[in-house]
Amino acid sequence: MGEKSKTILLVEDNPDVGFLIQSLFHAANLPVSFQVIKNGQEAVDYLSGKEPYLNRENYPLPVIILTNINMPHMSGFELLAWVKQHPQLKNLPVVLMSTYDDPKHLIQAASLGAYSYFIQTSSFDGLVDIAAKFVS
Repeated sequence: MGEKSKTILLVEDNPDVGFLIQSLFHAANLPVSFQVIKNGQEAVDYLSGKEPYLNRENYPLPVIILTNINMPHMSGFELLAWVKQHPQLKNLPVVLMSTYDDPKHLIQAASLGAYSYFIQTSSFDGLVDIAAKFVS
């Protein structure tokens, strides 16, 4: 790759989906590295630099957050709202992902300031295209 990779924070509680997303980015040959977090509360700890995420060399701030909507402890919507309330993070693009094509979710995502809302289907190519804007 040659160039320094940029960090994507992937907030996904399903390891199979997380693996699939990372594999697609690897296949697209984008200069990215992933920090994978299992729920919104862990993402808040990561973004806040709380233990065990204190070292920004090992846990750099991401250029984009990809988050599932339905997760334990804190939903993707709650994580998005938290990000937008923090001045140092409010411009960080957040992409919400869902397995459901629910217009109410799309409206809620837009009202909270999501960069995009992605419906998880058999093809994640659109997700790679969205994120590529921030890592290329």
